[in-house]
Amino acid sequence: MSLSRKIAAALDENTTVHSPPCAVQVEEGPHRLSLDLTAVDTVGVAFASLEFSTTARPEWDSEALRSWGDRLAARVTYLMEPLKVLEVDAGGGEVHIRSQSPTSREEQKSYYEVRLYRRGALSLERRSFDETTRRRTSVPCRLTREVLERLADDVVASVP
Repeated sequence: MSLSRKIAAALDENTTVHSPPCAVQVEEGPHRLSLDLTAVDTVGVAFASLEFSTTARPEWDSEALRSWGDRLAARVTYLMEPLKVLEVDAGGGEVHIRSQSPTSREEQKSYYEVRLYRRGALSLERRSFDETTRRRTSVPCRLTREVLERLADDVVASVP
């Protein structure tokens, strides 16, 4: 069973058994995906963060991380804003990916933020920047279940 099907099954279970906030974690082969759910229903989910890890390779150098980031940004084209590799921290072993063009609503600019780590991990969050206060905060990421399943498949497919 694929990681996306396992997450779909776990969400079905959480819709009827658990009340958010709660954590959902699934594994398939070398891949693990976890969500910190803030809401779930039959149509969609909201989560504070999505965490993915793979043991497909022991450690990623900065070039491998950049390639992973480029593949991920090229595959994941269906979120509210396209993703773009923003920064490669070779010394820190991290790649920072963000929305190319944040969504603006009133005084807020919202965007996706993805970080790739040398240990083969990925974290995805939704952030909001308040123009008035000049503060950045985490906000729930809201996706339909189908988009979440596609995202899980694309994250796995982006790993070489």
